[in-house]
Formats: sequence, structure tokens, C-alpha cells
Amino acid sequence: MEVAEGIHRLTKGIVNFYLVEEGGKLTLVDAGAPRDWALLDRTISELGRGWNDLDTVLLTHAHPDHTGVAERARATASATVRVHTADAAVARGARQPRNDGKVSAYLLKAQFYRTTFSLVWRGASKVIPIREVATIGEGETLDVPGRPRVVNTPGHTPGTCALFLEERRVLFTGDALLTWNPLTGRPGPQISPSGFNRDTPQALRSLAALEGISAELILPGHGDPWTEGVPEALRKARAAGPS
Repeated sequence: MEVAEGIHRLTKGIVNFYLVEEGGKLTLVDAGAPRDWALLDRTISELGRGWNDLDTVLLTHAHPDHTGVAERARATASATVRVHTADAAVARGARQPRNDGKVSAYLLKAQFYRTTFSLVWRGASKVIPIREVATIGEGETLDVPGRPRVVNTPGHTPGTCALFLEERRVLFTGDALLTWNPLTGRPGPQISPSGFNRDTPQALRSLAALEGISAELILPGHGDPWTEGVPEALRKARAAGPS
């Protein structure tokens, strides 16, 4: 689905990832789950592109539902995979740190089982190590298709970041700001559930990093696009609080 000119949302439900077109080249923002490869391959073909057009894979963080096809895309397209410095070790295969919430808190939520089944079936129970990773950091404007600026939003993981395409006024928030909760099913702007967060209080504090960003479109890692402005999204996320 083209959600803005030259920006395409790929999803099989639960998780979103995106393709950005510019100058005949492509940037992949996040990389879905391992079994999302066929969806990505088909979308690139439908856009009239080939794997040689994929320039870069940008990861908002190193969780397996966002890094799934990154290594395969890197090897197939000779693309560069980039992730925040604080998540680079995990992207390369280091052990995931413990989250601050417990999965047992969601056992009475039907959505917990739907999400768990979907991610496990699609191969997202663990990170597939990425052999070569380049790092990114706060405030960098990356010389890749779309020219996104990196905005640090730690908490979900230490290296979670948002990516702002200033000229297009589009903000990719990854799991720093969602519009749907994958463990409870709650709709609307919110941070990721505690069961998926390294540091939930920090994730709430990191919303402040998005203040002042003049995006007209927010594209989250989970949930539908948001078009009612960044200030309203932040207000609702803070009101929702932890889950």
C-alpha cells in the first residue's frame, strides 16, 4: 500500500515495514519477520524495481520482528544495513537483554496469543544475525534514499530510534510510538507494551524527543498510519501510559 508518494507500507498484520523510493533507488525501513521475504520480493517487483535498486536497510531497532529479512536483503542486494550504535551488537547476534515487563501479565489478553502465534510462525522468535552492520547516531541525516534524520528514542531497546523524512514530512517511529498495541489490542497512539520494553519509563520519557517534529504522517511499527499530527499523538500516548 502506498501511504504517501513514493512510500509503501508492507504488512501481513501485526508488524509494518516500509519501502521508500527516491532517484530510482530504495530504502527499506525495518525488515519485517523472516518469512516476509516473499512479500518484500513481490513488492519490489510490482514497483518495477530489482534487488540492485535496494540501497539501504534502516532498522529502527534490533528486535526480530523488525530485522527478519535484513541479512538476506544485505546478501542479495549488496545493500548496507544500518542500526543505532546501541543496538548493533544485538543485530549482529548478541543475546537480547531482559525486558522490564513480564509476558505473564498478558495471558488473559486474546491479542497476546494472536501476536505470539503470528510472530513464531513467521520466524520472529529470535534475531537472524546480520553479518555486516553500519551504525547510526542521534541527529545524523543519512545520505540514502529519503534522507532521513535519526532521532534517538531509547527505552523499547537501548538503540531504538525514529527516522524523520523532513522534506516529505513523514516520521517513521518504529516501536517508539505505536498506533496499536500488539499484546493487548488497544488502538491509538501509545508506547510499546512493557513486556516488549527494555525500560518502559525511559520509553515514555523518549516521547519528548519527538516534540517539535513537523511530520504530517506518522508510520509506526505496529498499527495504522497516523495523520492527526505529532502533538496529538504524543498527548494520547502519554495519556495511555504503560501497558
